[in-house]
Amino acid sequence: MSALNGVLPHDLAVSAAEIAPEGFHPRFSATRRAYRYLLWHSSWPSPLLGRYSLHVRGRLDTEAMARAAGLFEGTHDFAAFAGSGMGVPGDERDGGPSTVRTVYQARMHRLDPAANVWAWDAPEARDAPGEEQGSLWAIDLVANAFLPQMIRTIVGTLLEVGRGKRTVESIIELIEGRDRRNAGETARSHGLCLLWVEY
Repeated sequence: MSALNGVLPHDLAVSAAEIAPEGFHPRFSATRRAYRYLLWHSSWPSPLLGRYSLHVRGRLDTEAMARAAGLFEGTHDFAAFAGSGMGVPGDERDGGPSTVRTVYQARMHRLDPAANVWAWDAPEARDAPGEEQGSLWAIDLVANAFLPQMIRTIVGTLLEVGRGKRTVESIIELIEGRDRRNAGETARSHGLCLLWVEY
């Protein structure tokens, strides 16, 4: 641990280390992964959260977004939300990787901006959200694995729901259609953070 922390960059640290079993792989041995995407909804930017959240202005139906987020739970073919050409019909390669994933949890909830937003059990904001003070929203996804750009495309699609560009029910049609061209834009990467991995 001490040797690693001596050479790691200032924004990364090792807090614990142990011997892994024979054949352990940090990626392929994982059974669940949890990601959080932060949205700062306000007419003004947040200097403290700007590096770690997507600033969203204007009207946003967060209740509809939360309902739509729940529709991603379960085992589905997520080709419509995959990058790297995986979700474009006709581009499939024989024997290519599967686009089926199991999402164990998909939720959107409002966090207290003063809390540790990187804690999985971070407290939710108690007061009613308002454009005048801004609100911090978390989109949390837990799955056995994720496709390239899957989370960011889900976020971009949920934002379209929040802006009234698509309905909550259209999420089901997107999943069943398996066509990336019909989903929303890929949200910017700086709002995304890996929170934990389960082995």
